[in-house]
Amino acid sequence: MIRPQPSLRRPLAVAAAALAGLATAFAFTAPASATNTSPSPSASPTVTASPSTPTQPAPSCVKAVDAKYTHTFDGPKGEASITLTNGPLCAGEQQELALVSYVTPSARFAVPQYVLDKSIKKFVGVADGELGVATLDFRVEVPNCYTQVDFLFGSTVIDPLTDTSDRYGDRKVGSSSGIGARSTGPRGWYNGGSGSCSAAPEVIAESDCEGSVELTLVNRTGNAAATFSITGSGGFTETVTVPVRKIETRKLNPGQAQEITVTAVGMKDFTGGWQKPEDCQQPAVGAPDADYESTCDAMTFRISNPEDGATVTSTFTPSKGEAKTLTVEPGRTGSVSFPASKGLTVTVTGDLDSGGPLAWEQPKDCAEGGAGGGEPGEGLPVTGAAAGGIAAGALALLAAGAVLFVVARRRRIRFTA
Repeated sequence: MIRPQPSLRRPLAVAAAALAGLATAFAFTAPASATNTSPSPSASPTVTASPSTPTQPAPSCVKAVDAKYTHTFDGPKGEASITLTNGPLCAGEQQELALVSYVTPSARFAVPQYVLDKSIKKFVGVADGELGVATLDFRVEVPNCYTQVDFLFGSTVIDPLTDTSDRYGDRKVGSSSGIGARSTGPRGWYNGGSGSCSAAPEVIAESDCEGSVELTLVNRTGNAAATFSITGSGGFTETVTVPVRKIETRKLNPGQAQEITVTAVGMKDFTGGWQKPEDCQQPAVGAPDADYESTCDAMTFRISNPEDGATVTSTFTPSKGEAKTLTVEPGRTGSVSFPASKGLTVTVTGDLDSGGPLAWEQPKDCAEGGAGGGEPGEGLPVTGAAAGGIAAGALALLAAGAVLFVVARRRRIRFTA
C-alpha cells in the first residue's frame, strides 16, 4: 500500500497565525512611539517639551548725575563728540552739552571775548525697553584769528566773556573735578589762532514821517565785536557794542534826530539827520478864515484859525502909520485895526497875502465931517444955538439909525492865504 506524501500548507498556515498573534500582543503591550501622529483612542498622547530660551533683560538706565561718558575734542577744527557709556538715561532725565567758539584779543586767555558760533545738543531719557542716542557730535565755526573753543556740560553760554562775567570752571568737559570729570578724554578747551580779530562796522539810517530816525548798526562780516558811538541833537549820546555777525538797532526821536554822528573803528564816520521820506502823506491842515471891515472909525482885519490849522503870521502895512504883525495859533482868533482916514490902504503879506493894497471905504451912514469923512483937522467944530438944533435932530434920528447901524455901517471883504 502506497501512502501519499504529507503536505506543507497546514504547518505554514499555523506558523503564520502564530506570528500574527505575537505581533498583535506586542502592539498592545509596547509604549506608544513619540512620532506616532495618529494614536488610537485608547493610547495616551505623548507631549514633547521644547528647549527653553533665556529672555534678555530690559536695558538698565541711569540718572543724569550718575552718567559716565567718553569724549573727543579738536579745538582748532571746532569739532567734538561725546558717548554715554553706562546709559541710557532714565525717562525724564536729560543732559545738555554745548560747543562754543569765541573771537579773542590774544592766543592766550584774555578778555573781552565774543561768541562766533555755538552748537547745543542733549541726551534724553528713554522709557524701559527703548534705546536712546549713545553719541552726540558737535561742530562750530572757528575764526581765522585769535580764538577760544570750549566744550561744556550744560547749555548756558556766556557772551561776552569779560572781567566781571561768570566763568565756565569745571563745566568744561574733561575737567579734573566737578561735572566735567564725568567724561574721560582730552581737555575740552582750546586757546590759539593767529592774528588780531577785526570788526567790519556799517551804519544804515532810515527816517520816518514822524521825524524819528532808526539806526541799524551792522557787524556782518567782521570777526570781532564792533563798538559804535552815537551822538545826536539835544546832547544825546550812546555807545553800542555789536557782537560778531550781529545787528543792533537804535531809534532817535525827533528831538535827537536832527543832527546825527556815528563813529566806529574800521569805518568812515557817519553824519546825517532826519530827512522827510518821499512817500509821507501830508496831514490835513485846516485853512484859516481872514477878512476885514471898514467902519466910520477904523479899518479892522480879523484872522480865525481852526483847531487843525497851522500857526499863521502876517504883516499889515498901512499907507499911513506903522506896520503891525499878527500871529494866530491854531484854534485862536486875532485882529488888528488902523484909524480910518481918507485914502487909507493896507497891504497884507506873510502867510496870508492880500495880493495888493486894500482900501478903506467910508460907510454911507457916517456923518459928513466925521472922523472918517475927511482928513484929520479939516473943518471947524459947530458951536452955539446951531449945536442945540443939531442935537435935537440927532435924537429924532437915533431910533432909525439904530436899526441901520448893524446893516449899513460895516462892509466885509474876504481875503485868503
